[in-house]
Order: sequence, then C-alpha cells, then structure tokens
Amino acid sequence: MDRPRHLWPLMAVGVASISSAAVLIKLCQAGPLAVAFYRLGLASLLLWPVFLARRSWKELDPGKLAWAVLAGLFLAMHFGLWLYSLSYTTVASSVVLVTLNPLFVGILGWLFLGERVGVRLVLAIALVIAGGLLISGGALQAGGTAMKGNLLALGGALMASLYLLAGRRLRVSMGIVPYATVCYTATTLILLAGCLALGVPLRGFPASTWLLFLGLALGPQILGHTVFNWGLRYLPASRIAMMIVAEPVGATVLAFLVLAQAPTPGEMAGGALILAGVYLSAAVR
Repeated sequence: MDRPRHLWPLMAVGVASISSAAVLIKLCQAGPLAVAFYRLGLASLLLWPVFLARRSWKELDPGKLAWAVLAGLFLAMHFGLWLYSLSYTTVASSVVLVTLNPLFVGILGWLFLGERVGVRLVLAIALVIAGGLLISGGALQAGGTAMKGNLLALGGALMASLYLLAGRRLRVSMGIVPYATVCYTATTLILLAGCLALGVPLRGFPASTWLLFLGLALGPQILGHTVFNWGLRYLPASRIAMMIVAEPVGATVLAFLVLAQAPTPGEMAGGALILAGVYLSAAVR
C-alpha cells in the first residue's frame, strides 16, 4: 500500500501530542482512573458527530465491531493496569517496563500478523530498551509490593501491544472514524464501570481540571492516539509502537518548560538513545 506524503509529519504531530499527556495529567485535580475516563469519554463525544455525519456505521459488520470493541477493552485494561501499578512501584521501574512495548508488539506481530521484524528494527528496539534503562537509572525494583506493581505495569504494556495489533488488523480494511469511535466508546464504558466499581469520584472537580480533561481529549487522544491509529493502515504495529515510546522524551522537555523539572544526565542520555531508536525504526523501509 502506497504511503501518503504526510504520513511522517502526522506521526510527528502524534508524538508531540501524546508527549503533553503527562504534564496535563499532573495538573489535573482528579484520580488517575477518572482522568482516563474523561479523556476517552470526551474524545468519543467529539468523534460521534463525525461518525454520524459520514454514516460510518455502514462500514461496520459483526466481525469488525467485535474487534474494535476488543481493542477498546485492551486500551481500558492498559490504562487500568498501568495507572494502578504506580501505586506499588516507582515511576522509574514503570518506564523500564513500558519500553518493552515495542518488543511485545514485534514478537506478537510476527507470530499473529506475519509482520517482518528485520535486523534494523531489532536494533532500534534494543536502543529504546537501553534508553529506558538509562532514564530509570537501571533501578527496576523487585520484591514485595514493588513486584506486584512491576507485574501490573508489564501487564499494561502487554495490553497496549494487543491494542495496537488489534488496530493494525482492522485498519487495513476499516476507516479511522468508525474504528476510533467504536474503540474509544468501548474503552469509555469499561473505564466507567471500573470507576463505579471502585468508588472513584467523577465530579466535584475545579473548572481548570475540566479544561484539562478537554485538553487531554483533543491533544493526546484525538491528535495522538487517533493519528497513530490512522497510521496503522500504512505502518506495521511495531513501527507505531516505536513512535509512541518517544513520548517520555517529549514529556521530559515539556515538564522542564511547564513544571521546571530539569532532566537528569541519565534522562538526557536515555532520551537520546530512544530518539535514535525511533529514527532508526522510521528509516526502515
């Protein structure tokens, strides 16, 4: 399939958009699961008028609908597992495990979708993992509650990988509007059920937090995830996973500019390795 000329510029927009998520979430005065619910819920509401105007339901059949809902389930489980992992382990340990995402996608994509994983892509994945280790200072906590958190984070990375692979399977024959609308709506409903089951507060937030929810829906979700889901039509899931891994680098820059959090030498060196891995992945034909 021929790739559009604007593919890589849009991928850059996607990386920049998801990089804003950490700073926006940090500024929200709400629980993490509530943030995820409103992020996906508002993104779904923004997509539904387009879905209806284009009569996108005509592209759906029972098989495609089931796969899109399954992708939504994987995305909801990614958010849930990863967010709760932070209650048990360090952010540093989480970074190491999140950088395994391209490895999972590469292996599972090769096994189930027949996607080729060449030497250059393997090297790119190795660079990304090494960058994650440097950012964390090599401190992967083990034992006790930290092990529980590590396993939750690992599960979150696996769910994110399955979400990308399900999207890759569908996007070859399904438009971005019906796919994203169904997927995000399913994720919203699953997150809502989780919030209600766990008694997560969903109201009483200041006006600034509601604006941040909208910013998360417009930026990281619509211009971030949706752009990457669009790109799954033209790129293997492993390549998209490599793009997403650049998020911590952009987030570090924004944290410095907005929150005055200066990166450590290890974070800068790790970020350079991650960017090198992403560049190498983008250079693969």
